[in-house]
Amino acid sequence: MLPLGPAQVLVDQIDIWVVSHGGVASNALCDHLENNSVRCRPDNYGLICHKQHPGESVGKPILVIHGDYLNAIRSMDRRDFLTVNAAKMCFGLNASEIPLSRFLQTFPDDPIGFSMFLNSFLDAKKSEQDNVVFLRYPYSNQEASHALEQLGFNIDLSGFQLRERKKKFSPRTKDVKKILEIYSEFNFEE
Repeated sequence: MLPLGPAQVLVDQIDIWVVSHGGVASNALCDHLENNSVRCRPDNYGLICHKQHPGESVGKPILVIHGDYLNAIRSMDRRDFLTVNAAKMCFGLNASEIPLSRFLQTFPDDPIGFSMFLNSFLDAKKSEQDNVVFLRYPYSNQEASHALEQLGFNIDLSGFQLRERKKKFSPRTKDVKKILEIYSEFNFEE
């Protein structure tokens, strides 16, 4: 079992920090990178894959994958990751036991933490704390390759392919329905 966190990025174990809000195939891209000898999964990957930027330089290139927000919420809910990913983005904690209703009460405009999470990386990019590149999901191999090149990586993505999203979904709770309503117009601009 992973500790609660918060956790620091183990920079000696990575070549690039790949982060996302969840539900955008970041694990698939990490698998491909790791298979091409690019280290992106430190021992505490589960704690830092949805963590906000710490506010001080990490010293490693950072790829932030985001987008398709409503379907990302649906995907995380379908796979039982919505609450734990919200806890990681909002608090940097691995705490699946916090009910979604608490996030709705505490962060009524951003209960999953999309804005907090993404703005932390935008701030790091604007202040030039770290080399941060945003990649909007769904993305083509060409777009992913260009983003990686901006971070100093020339990776062959010819064997990589995003798989099609599963279409079956119905929100399991009224809290998820409310969260989908809150984010219905959400769009993040880098």
